[in-house]
Amino acid sequence: MAMINFLRLRRSGFAQARSAAAGVVVGPRAAGSVRSLFGAINIWFWAIVGVPTLIAAVYYFGIASDLYLSQAQFVVRGPGASGSTGGLAALFEGSTFSQQGEEEAEMVQAFIMSRDAVRKLDREDNLRAIFGRPEGDIVYRFPGLLSWRQDFEALYKAYGRFVSVDTDTSTGITTLSVKAFRPEDAHRIAASLLKASEQLVNELNERAREDALRSFQKEVHDTEQQIADIQAKLTAYRIQEKMLDPKTAAEGPLKLLEVLNTQRAAALAQLADALRNSPSSPQIPVLKTRIASLDKLIADEHSKITGNTNSVASLESAYERLDVARNMAEAQLASALKSLEAARLNAQRQQLYIETIATPNLPDYPLYPKRIVSFSMVLASCLLVYGIAWLLVASVREHAAA
Repeated sequence: MAMINFLRLRRSGFAQARSAAAGVVVGPRAAGSVRSLFGAINIWFWAIVGVPTLIAAVYYFGIASDLYLSQAQFVVRGPGASGSTGGLAALFEGSTFSQQGEEEAEMVQAFIMSRDAVRKLDREDNLRAIFGRPEGDIVYRFPGLLSWRQDFEALYKAYGRFVSVDTDTSTGITTLSVKAFRPEDAHRIAASLLKASEQLVNELNERAREDALRSFQKEVHDTEQQIADIQAKLTAYRIQEKMLDPKTAAEGPLKLLEVLNTQRAAALAQLADALRNSPSSPQIPVLKTRIASLDKLIADEHSKITGNTNSVASLESAYERLDVARNMAEAQLASALKSLEAARLNAQRQQLYIETIATPNLPDYPLYPKRIVSFSMVLASCLLVYGIAWLLVASVREHAAA
């Protein structure tokens, strides 16, 4: 019996198919089936799933422009830990280096995505023209539906759609990705950003070097100024006292005093010999007069050397104070110059630099947009939202019925 009913249904189906093929109008039952089909797919399904996926299909497969990708990879290097230590200390040093490298890479990454980088590109590479190429679609290009304004903030907002940078914390490698409507534009922006990053690192190195050397340079400058002041005082002293060197000027009176003392000793010896051998000799008064004259000359020379005022000793004392101050300043200058050189070498060891691993490539094939993947993601997201909404509505109806 069931087999007979199946054959009847099969014959009726074939008859309906032939009627439709012959242009015979289907009856009210067929129209009701169509209405039930569209009734099952309600308006919310079309609003949540149908319309968005239709718009996505039209955009990705009919409007979206090709985008070329240029990438560059680099590592920001800084002062590394010495390799002489081992064991646990080496492990800690490696950890510190990794943290420092990550901070330095984040610094460069922040600059690449900053407004300063956008201004530099706009000024030197005409960034607005690159983002607004006629090949670009009306949605993605600048200005477009996503960025209809033309001011700098709108340009900066659009910049984030074309440029991205990411750092792998495990390896320290930073990847710069640039998308553009033309391959040469993508390569040009990537190369400019890499060059600007190197300039930034060089400027930071120069600033850090100047900060590290500023105090030592000031000490050297102050010491040199102190030596110059002392030398000026010595020159003025020589001019005022009309002598080149008080030490040299004291040699003359000392030699003369030595000669006078020798002559006085000889005269005393002659006087003693005359008094012993011939007490009534007429040479005795002459010798006494000569000795008295020598004593007076010796006293005068002593006063010139060790007198209270304008003596060689007083002049030499003032000169020696300035000379000692100059020698101390020169020693201090030598120490300051040594410290400055050590600080300069240490600053050079502390410098950062960018080591390029992969230079920006010139793309020959557009990698974006990924049309099928993007459309599938839109469809899956819409279906997921619709499913969640359907479950919520069903739950509310179930609780309301209860």
